[in-house]
Amino acid sequence: MRYQILGPLLVEHEQQTRPVTGGKVRTLLAALLLHANQQLSVAQLAQRMWPGEAPNSLRRVVQTNIVRLRHELPWPGSVVTGPAGYSLLVEPDELDMHVFDRLVAEAGTVSSLDAQARLLREALDLWRGPACADVASPWLHEMDLPSLNERRLLALERRIEVDLLLHRAEGIVPELRRLTVEHPFRERFWVQLMAALYRQGRQAEALSAYHTVSHRFIDELGVEPGGELREVHQQILRGSGLHPLLSEAAAPVQVAAAPAVAPHTLPSGPLHFVGRAEEFATLDWHRDEAAAVIVLDGPAGIGKSALAVRWLHDIAGDYPGGQLYVDLRGYAEEPPLDPSDALAVLLEGLGVAAAEVPPGVAARAQLFRSLTATRQLAVLLDNALDAVQVRPLLPGPAATAVITSRNQLRGLVALDGAVRVTVPRLEPAEASSLLGLKPGTEEAARLGELCDRTPLALRILAERMARLPHVSPSSWIAELRDEADRLTALDAGDGGSGSLLRSLSWSYRRLDPDAAELMRSLAVHTSEAFTTARAAEVAMMPVPAVRQHLDRLVGVHLVEQIYHDRYRVSPLAGLYGRHGAQLDPASLRLQ
Repeated sequence: MRYQILGPLLVEHEQQTRPVTGGKVRTLLAALLLHANQQLSVAQLAQRMWPGEAPNSLRRVVQTNIVRLRHELPWPGSVVTGPAGYSLLVEPDELDMHVFDRLVAEAGTVSSLDAQARLLREALDLWRGPACADVASPWLHEMDLPSLNERRLLALERRIEVDLLLHRAEGIVPELRRLTVEHPFRERFWVQLMAALYRQGRQAEALSAYHTVSHRFIDELGVEPGGELREVHQQILRGSGLHPLLSEAAAPVQVAAAPAVAPHTLPSGPLHFVGRAEEFATLDWHRDEAAAVIVLDGPAGIGKSALAVRWLHDIAGDYPGGQLYVDLRGYAEEPPLDPSDALAVLLEGLGVAAAEVPPGVAARAQLFRSLTATRQLAVLLDNALDAVQVRPLLPGPAATAVITSRNQLRGLVALDGAVRVTVPRLEPAEASSLLGLKPGTEEAARLGELCDRTPLALRILAERMARLPHVSPSSWIAELRDEADRLTALDAGDGGSGSLLRSLSWSYRRLDPDAAELMRSLAVHTSEAFTTARAAEVAMMPVPAVRQHLDRLVGVHLVEQIYHDRYRVSPLAGLYGRHGAQLDPASLRLQ
């Protein structure tokens, strides 16, 4: 190998390895190697080379360091100047990171546990310490390296699991005790530690380990440990269970070979798509920054799914491993899709035969992460209910998960490193275009506002206008001006998501009774912005309870938080709150 970054940065030439001298040159080489065979712009290189204020004449200073790097390397021609910046050309086996990824991927395609163990050990033996350990670059360590470090931890988890399944217990408990200290909130290591102790007949120590991690989660994060940890704890208490790591005769979870053809299960999306230039640019930026989890949130009908589908179709070439789709039914007529069933859909999309999909959420999630650990693919998790439903469905670190939801999914942002893009209303000219009207006219603007510039309402109205061309825009304005008539008019007539009324009802039905009661009171009694105190007065509830309910309503986009203590009811959600019960029999259960 010519280059080694899995530890201190080294260059190998004529069977001799040597460090790279000069801090800025070392940072420059590390950045180019972490993005080998890809162009990095001067600005991107500068972010990694100067943690504070960049020097003047930035391009010249970067060029100077490029010249120094070429003198430092035995192969100066491998540093290439391109139209957008600089790149370092690397062959597949010249960089230890690439060799590591190849060995891990190969381990994921073999069925023999012995072969998996051998390949994973060979891959992990390439690590000589923290990646780029001698490179002083905050940006590189905070933005570039987490994905690589995550791949190492996933490979380590898989190697330990294979060892447990092969009954190779020597040294595994001390190793796991060290890992749980180094990564105290990585639940998989705690599961493996408890399983290893239990398999060695040390049930009391296994239960003690659970109490340690449980108290740590509650005290430091304010949440309970995840479902798999709690289930393993219960099975150890009972002295038996079906978890594969607890059963002496457990059959290992086999990792299926990748399908010959990359999956492309995205829906086609709307043909007539308008606007969203700023949102596309934001999504492109997050993709360039290697965001692993992107949340598109917003109120009912705002066009989250359409935006996600269009964007992923546009960048399909960035995902040679394919694109997967699953509708989680978080806000729908049917019950939300269980994570176990969603994982079955995703695994079958990756080529795993239905008969080979393992039972249980934990085993399916593990297999899904393994199959996607080194695979560049996109996964669209559409219409999610909450973070609990989504978290088991997150793919391995080489993949990108895009999630759409009416819920802000704050837990994914806080605990799982997700980035959030909130989808706004369309611009007035875009709303007019969606209606097929000339932008800038008073009638077009008025119809757009009556639909709250929300794509679902606009598309339903546009279909009616195209079907009834003899009806003038002023007549449509007259019909929509009455709120109850507006809800009836904005119905495509085919039920389900083609009805604004039904779509809004799903947001209400997911509320707990007290939040739903507050929402109805606000919808009926407030037409302008209001404070927490005013909301408490309207609903006749204590201020602390109202503050908590308002936070939940903001979290699911039924109420908009304008300032710190200034709110307003989202217009279409308020429309439903005032008139939906009379028009939608299913909503009567909220009364």
